[in-house]
Amino acid sequence: MSTGTPRHLAEPSLLKRRWQLWTGVGLAVLLALTGFAWLGSSTGGRQGSKGRAAAPPTPTTAANSGGGVPTTTAAGVATTAAGQVPPGPRNLLANNSFEDGTKGWKPLGKARLTRSTEATEGGWSLRILADPSAGGTVGITVPDATLTKLNGRYHTNAWVRPSAPGTTVTIGLREYHDGRPVPGSNTLGWTADNDGWRQFGAIHMARLNGSRLALEIMARDLPPGGYLDVDEVVLHLLPNQ
Repeated sequence: MSTGTPRHLAEPSLLKRRWQLWTGVGLAVLLALTGFAWLGSSTGGRQGSKGRAAAPPTPTTAANSGGGVPTTTAAGVATTAAGQVPPGPRNLLANNSFEDGTKGWKPLGKARLTRSTEATEGGWSLRILADPSAGGTVGITVPDATLTKLNGRYHTNAWVRPSAPGTTVTIGLREYHDGRPVPGSNTLGWTADNDGWRQFGAIHMARLNGSRLALEIMARDLPPGGYLDVDEVVLHLLPNQ
């Protein structure tokens, strides 16, 4: 039986102590390197995902058939859906609701022109006054509304209100070439059977290219001192179908 120090309590040799020391250091270094590697890969992956999510999407474009400026497809669809309805044909009349007085309009017959605050839109309408003693036929015109395009379809309408039932109101488009009227002008008329505003219009197909197109609105059979109110006149060149 040995009476010395038990082996599990005995001091290890110098060589064994050094080996244990370097083994511990190596394990510590290995664990540290592994931890740093895992932290770096984890952090880098999150940064990459965040960068991709924050970057704005690149719009998809497609060139038009004529090789002109590219048009946005994805963004363009969104804008059209969220925006307003595309506008219709442009009104060729500058002062169509008489907010600028009688600018651009001329009297026909013995008409006297003034303005009225009884309007369908805006603050004013135009009032065409007949002869206070004789009445008769009066009207207004835009003598140079536009120059025509051959076979162009011109549409006009207006809100009108005669002062008395029984008045015949007409609206028409007339071409003039070299100072002479071109045959085939289109005029539409109706006889008012009650008071109040009414909208009506006409369509004219141009017979010549470059004619001077005149718009005419007339009131016939007005009584003495009668009048015709006019508002919101439009003149469109309709698109080809």
